[in-house]
Amino acid sequence: MVLEVCTENKIQDLLPQRNESGDKRTQGTALVVAGSANMTGAPALCTMAALRSGVGLLTLASPKSIIPILQARLLEPVFFPLEEDAAFSGVLSRKNIAAILKNLEYQNALAIGPGLGTAATTQNAIRDILTAAEKPAVVDADAINALDLDFVRNELKPSHFIFTPHLREWERNFGQLPAGCNAFAGKVTEATDLAKVVSEMAQEMQQVFVLKASPILIGTPSGKVYAVEAKNSGMAKGGSGDVLTGIIVALLAQGLSLENAALLGVLLHQKAGRITREELGAFSMLPSDVISNLYKVFS
Repeated sequence: MVLEVCTENKIQDLLPQRNESGDKRTQGTALVVAGSANMTGAPALCTMAALRSGVGLLTLASPKSIIPILQARLLEPVFFPLEEDAAFSGVLSRKNIAAILKNLEYQNALAIGPGLGTAATTQNAIRDILTAAEKPAVVDADAINALDLDFVRNELKPSHFIFTPHLREWERNFGQLPAGCNAFAGKVTEATDLAKVVSEMAQEMQQVFVLKASPILIGTPSGKVYAVEAKNSGMAKGGSGDVLTGIIVALLAQGLSLENAALLGVLLHQKAGRITREELGAFSMLPSDVISNLYKVFS
């Protein structure tokens, strides 16, 4: 295992090149599958973060009944209303799988999971979508909760996905972590045992894993692990993960590799969070404030 500590200084080396004369599709297209009746904030945050991170055209697929709520908050995305089952109102159902996969043919990248919920029909739909997906994807939140190790190992295409679990999602779906693994409170030099677990998982599954801990650890199929310090309690708020997912899918859509999109996404997210804390303080800052400051971190 090789552990590399990365700081904000690396951002400029990883930024995608913009096509100054190209149209919206040349800047990247992405599909976000997110949201349910009780969780409309997650798709909104993920979508806005992606739009603030350079994607040229974003399509938001959400259950039909919550589309009016999202349309009242968002101006820029294309809306893709998902049909609902009478028995499972307000959630993604399996009847939408074919339509989602057809839409994905016209996209460069996929993000799936924020706010989808854990209804059985939703979890089945997530597994079917990920099994058939031909485009690189960020798998977050409830999409992670729909999976387990055997499914990731046996059903998913290798070198195709970025998984973004926090500590509890990792242990719930991917296995036990070392005792006291988050007790080092942001000290990268003490994260070796945890980094080894992330490295082994990424190598075995041949996928990229972003473990949202302190520090944040990004495991790659080659065995290399990147560590990014994460010492900002102002970002320990519901919605922060949705913002990160939006940033990463935008970078994937713009042509970055899984590894570079994950690493750059984390660095941009943390830098925007640091700036927001300096302006508003840890108590009062919100994930939406971090999105508002994303424009400051791309230069």
